[in-house]
Amino acid sequence: MGIKGLTKLLADNAPKGMKEHKFESFFGRKIAIDASMSIYQFLIVVGRSGTEMLTNEAGEVTSHLQGMFSRTIRLLEAGIKPAYVFDGKPPDLKKQELAKRYSKRADATEDLAAAIETGDKEDIEKFSKRTVKVTKQHNDDCKKLLRLMGVPVIEAPSEAEAECAALCKSGKVWVLFVIFNFSI
Repeated sequence: MGIKGLTKLLADNAPKGMKEHKFESFFGRKIAIDASMSIYQFLIVVGRSGTEMLTNEAGEVTSHLQGMFSRTIRLLEAGIKPAYVFDGKPPDLKKQELAKRYSKRADATEDLAAAIETGDKEDIEKFSKRTVKVTKQHNDDCKKLLRLMGVPVIEAPSEAEAECAALCKSGKVWVLFVIFNFSI
């Protein structure tokens, strides 16, 4: 889910590596987007109320689809051409980080159960967000949606961020996005 403090590190050590642009400046441009980061955002925010998420009639979570659809439509309406990049197999170097994340989610699940038992709404909200995990099903759902929308889907051999950077460096996209600072 990214690197804590990366923005500050880049701002301090590579100030030309990041630029803020007005949304309109991307008109007609191709951009690469880390799909997992977007899906994670949607699962945490879209249609969420405590432990409840946006679901369909069958009870299946659809927050990721609603968020992906809405954001993609907004980009397309603004004349921006998104390409979503999905993570491949994580590198061996990431195994320790993945184990830490699994442990933190397990702890959050226990804390969430305690918060539900005591009825502490603030803690329920906080810990339920910490239990969110982007699954293969979430990814597959979004890939299908994007393909139906005619939006390019790229499956990275490893990390999506690295693939986004390679696409940018090779000139296939104008810029890469890991995080958006605009509402759906």
